[in-house]
Amino acid sequence: MRKVLFPLMALLSFSTFSIHAQTSKISFEASEGYSVGNLGGQQGWTAWGGVPATNPRVANSNATDGVNSFTMASEGDVLDFCGVEKNISSLVTGDDVEISFDYKFDDIDGSDYEMAIYNDGTNYYYTAVLRIDYQTGRLEYRNATTFANGPILTPDQWYNLKIVIKKSDNTLQYLVDGVSIYSGPLGTYKNAQIIDFVYDDFGSGFKVDNLRVTNLANLATNEVSRKEAVTISPNPAIDRLNIETEEKINTILIFDAKGSLVKTLSNPDKTITVSDLSTGNYLIKIKTDKSEFTKKFIKK
Repeated sequence: MRKVLFPLMALLSFSTFSIHAQTSKISFEASEGYSVGNLGGQQGWTAWGGVPATNPRVANSNATDGVNSFTMASEGDVLDFCGVEKNISSLVTGDDVEISFDYKFDDIDGSDYEMAIYNDGTNYYYTAVLRIDYQTGRLEYRNATTFANGPILTPDQWYNLKIVIKKSDNTLQYLVDGVSIYSGPLGTYKNAQIIDFVYDDFGSGFKVDNLRVTNLANLATNEVSRKEAVTISPNPAIDRLNIETEEKINTILIFDAKGSLVKTLSNPDKTITVSDLSTGNYLIKIKTDKSEFTKKFIKK
């Protein structure tokens, strides 16, 4: 049975983290074997909890990578926790794994949302889990023993959520848009066998895209090479944004504060023009041959 949720704790301090390694990607594209329609039954995804078949769908819209995304609608038919899950054990080949995905929830004062990594597919014990409170939009994360408060998220805006599970040094880390919100010891359960996207179907849904499972080399965060890092400057930017990396950049995606894709650049230079953007906050996603980095910047 699924574990009962625990009380909340205080928000821990922020730091930065970056690493890369071999990655398996799920973007719900036709090239990956997906077709538009009910997600349940496709490529190992299973609907549970009585969720209507028409709710979890592969949709030809709202994509952050490619043209399709996973869209979970809400008809208010279940009013209890339900969702879709996938066994990812075949994608996890070592002790250390990073699981990331782009996530957007529709609204507050509607459904509760949960994104869980389970130790196994029998008892469904949490290895790691993120939740979004329906009243406030606050992200909550599970540490080794209980839940704690993270940042407040804005509805209808894309976020890149990342979970790093390292059995090699018994650590767990959560990141939002590349910023660490927790780093500490793993709990009792340490495997990453099942990924589960959950809600209680209470009038609002969510969207998922660009799910990545990355098997990491056994490197401590302070051993990550400078070659793997990406920095952007100036920030705030007025006319141009400089991207510093030793990797070749394949694609740049820029999203506004509402999560809408406003600019796409293929094989760009490492200095890009942003003078055409309106004043405000933006998210830039930088994709290279080996890695993907997400940064925030301000356009003046």
